[in-house]
Amino acid sequence: MRKRFATRLIAVLAGFFAVATFSRADEVTIPLDQVPAAVMKAVKEKYPKAEIKGAEKDDSDGKVMYEINLEENGHKIDVSVKPDGTIDSSEKMIEVNDLPKKISEAVKDKYPKATLKSSEEVIEDGKTSFEVIIDVEKKTREVILDPDGKILEDDEVKTNPADNSEGLEYTSSFTVNSAELSSTGRNPYFVLEPGFQLYYEGRDEDEPVTLTITVLDETKKVGDITTRIVEERETVGGKVVEVSRNYFAICERTNNVYYFGEDVDMYKNGKVVNHDGSWLSGRDGAIFGLAMPGSPLLGARYQQEVAPKVALDRAEVVSLSETLKTPAGTFKDCLKTLETTPLEPETKEAKLYAPGIGLIKDGPVTLVRFGMVKK
Repeated sequence: MRKRFATRLIAVLAGFFAVATFSRADEVTIPLDQVPAAVMKAVKEKYPKAEIKGAEKDDSDGKVMYEINLEENGHKIDVSVKPDGTIDSSEKMIEVNDLPKKISEAVKDKYPKATLKSSEEVIEDGKTSFEVIIDVEKKTREVILDPDGKILEDDEVKTNPADNSEGLEYTSSFTVNSAELSSTGRNPYFVLEPGFQLYYEGRDEDEPVTLTITVLDETKKVGDITTRIVEERETVGGKVVEVSRNYFAICERTNNVYYFGEDVDMYKNGKVVNHDGSWLSGRDGAIFGLAMPGSPLLGARYQQEVAPKVALDRAEVVSLSETLKTPAGTFKDCLKTLETTPLEPETKEAKLYAPGIGLIKDGPVTLVRFGMVKK
């Protein structure tokens, strides 16, 4: 998924507001070597892959508690531990795209026009809950849900008027269990099933343009991940100008579709002239990105391609209720993304995705037909 036309770009969780942490007067930052061995042992056993970043000692209410600050795959985790090593509670910042499906759907059902600000998983007294901060109708709310999606609390949050969302970042790293990834499947806006094909037509600078996207009955190993190959073939003026083989995998738990790279052939006069835009996760500093969240929320921002100096495409979900008439039919409740890249800061483009089908509008081309094709 690369730039296809000279005047536009191809890019497809969510950007979080900076979350400030506040210390009470009875909380004191301490060196790690002053943390009891039992506390350190308990934290390391619970989070073996996390890096311990700091610690505080809390003497409030005559009870001693240690607050350990961790970071795992870019995620901040705060753990409260008793001196004997008993974990009392933990808080973990998570991308909205990694929220369990029941949680994200419950939030969307209650507030379909809400914009996500942040989310976190909380474990306290052995019980897990999810705290989601949203903006809705010019107000900020905190929604707390249990693992089944039942809303436990729903309150308005008083915010600082000076807060500014323009500085929101795009999520660029994702926690993924490789055992949960599959090379076949579908989410509401992305079909990853062999034989599924989308065909588009349009005009660009007065030239007829076609684009054919086909989910191939082929896979490619990227690191330890088996990905599905999706071919994109573009013609301009009846001549092939680009063919790419894109590598995707879908998470069986969240329905997120992740993007692991592409091999690109650029054509001129029927011959391959270069491979501009090619990248592969794990090579030359590139890491996989998010192609399409399984449960998109309004306001979510995510990086699709993270290949330094090559591909840094990113997207923001700006609507979940678009309607578009195409040669393939009229589609309602479409997802709209605004796509940008820091490699071309002035370029912006919107793309539309229809439920159960996928991409229906991409720059100058619009969906003409779709469905399964014969082998």
